[in-house]
Amino acid sequence: MKNALITFWGSRGSIATPGRSTERYGGNTSCVCLKHDESYFIFDAGTGIRGLGIELMELVEKSYDGNVIELNIFLSHTHWDHIQGLPFFQPAYDSRFKLNIYGSEKKDDMLEKTLSGQMNSVYFPVPMSQLSSELNVHVDLQALDISGVKVSSTDQNHPGGSTAFKASLDGGRTLVYATDNELDLQFHRDGSPKDKMGERYLKFISEVDYLIADGQYTDEEYLDKVGWGHTSLSLIHKIAHQAGVKNLIIYHHDPMHTDSILEDLSHKYMNQYESLTPAMQVIWAREGLTLQLRS
Repeated sequence: MKNALITFWGSRGSIATPGRSTERYGGNTSCVCLKHDESYFIFDAGTGIRGLGIELMELVEKSYDGNVIELNIFLSHTHWDHIQGLPFFQPAYDSRFKLNIYGSEKKDDMLEKTLSGQMNSVYFPVPMSQLSSELNVHVDLQALDISGVKVSSTDQNHPGGSTAFKASLDGGRTLVYATDNELDLQFHRDGSPKDKMGERYLKFISEVDYLIADGQYTDEEYLDKVGWGHTSLSLIHKIAHQAGVKNLIIYHHDPMHTDSILEDLSHKYMNQYESLTPAMQVIWAREGLTLQLRS
């Protein structure tokens, strides 16, 4: 099997939160990179993608072989915390790179307009037309097979819409990236689905090796934020365990959750679910964390 590494470059939701109280879990917004052999699959382009870009530039300076380096970027949606790092992504300004950006087909031509719009001179000094890399924006997510990795998707419940992605690798290994999804509206408190959308999600994550999932709110916080597009912590754990997920990674941390708050929450759920039969490993996403994708 080819080597596959998952690295978290940004695990925060809503807005970047730098500072001493977020040093451990990180303050950068959504960005996860799956490196499968020599292929790159990048999920979301929040502020975390800037750090990834710096590392990629260092690598290319050390060992460039003359071939264009393809980067496949999958955008769950276009809220600011998922795209605002793209103008600061150094490979986008380098002709040695090719960027393939994938988004929901429901957005049609709106995806490219939104990405270029945030680089309008009102917001940013450099227009998208000045990017030196080859840039391709795709909204057709049907039957994607990229360098031997099959990528499928499903719609999620979020204001304005969002998309979850599943990467199926050699050796039967699977990774689902499913942030910004209000599962509380599709599932009962016991983790059973209420409607067809919930049933589709349950099937989509069934038996996957790794699920990177939105767990922004505590149960108490969610009561005041119904309709905001995020899932309560206790429910995502119940759903993932019911679906037979092997490793649940809690992601998109609330900007008000300090390191100490996240530490307390992580211990609570890790102890609870790792002691069950069957056990489910629970991991709290943090900036800089790298995991080997195993089946």
